[in-house]
Amino acid sequence: MRALLASLAISAGLYLVIVALAYSFQRSLLYFPDQTVLTEMELKDAGLSAVNIAAEGSGELLSFWRAPTDKTKPVILHFHGNGGSLAMRLSIYQALAQDGAGVLAVGYPGYGGNPGSPSEDAFYAAAQAHYDWLIINGHSADKIVIAAQSLGTGVATWLASRNEAAGLILEAAYTGMDDMAQRQFPILPAKLLIKDRYRSLNRIDQVEMPLSWIHGTNDELIPFAMGQKLFDAAKEPKISHPIKGGGHNDLWMRGIDALVRKDAQDFVAGR
Repeated sequence: MRALLASLAISAGLYLVIVALAYSFQRSLLYFPDQTVLTEMELKDAGLSAVNIAAEGSGELLSFWRAPTDKTKPVILHFHGNGGSLAMRLSIYQALAQDGAGVLAVGYPGYGGNPGSPSEDAFYAAAQAHYDWLIINGHSADKIVIAAQSLGTGVATWLASRNEAAGLILEAAYTGMDDMAQRQFPILPAKLLIKDRYRSLNRIDQVEMPLSWIHGTNDELIPFAMGQKLFDAAKEPKISHPIKGGGHNDLWMRGIDALVRKDAQDFVAGR
């Protein structure tokens, strides 16, 4: 009996250590920033330019910008996922601008050489700062389309719940990062421990604009059913684009850029 109790005590102690480590280092398990900084010439060759936008708590953030070709075109405010940086997604921003749309690709705190550290509050502050920058520079809310991938969908949903825009486009969206954490670490009380929750499910019904949801039916990271749950909770008008056989990281290779461009233009045109 003593040996059994001792074994249980050791196991419990190890479990508590694992829980403590997971809590302490959780942001290292959530954010995977790349620090690549492109030269001015590299950006110019891609048809983009660098802009510095001040965000509360982080400072001047380097982001990528391309102006719309005319006033009938949408301006897409884009939030990427938790890994890499803007530099790794040049082809995405070029594709978004293909029909003349404007693109403001948001540089996150702690990513791509930017100051600050990644966190939910820091990302929200950056999102609001970039939206405000567009408004200040003459781009009206009815021309702005908020778009995002993966982790960025939580940031985009927060922004859309607090501001006006022509529409919201979510790619591989989730209900909340607490739900995702519990899915990834089922033996831990991850849902209770996580700091950065991004609870989109609690906000999606506050979004007063058209919604487009794009999700791979075989998404191995964020289940299609989770995205469906978020979509079902959203108000009309809304449209879904299930990508048959699509995973988490291959949707752009499957041509979803055409969907994003069309929905963005339709939102701005009021269709």
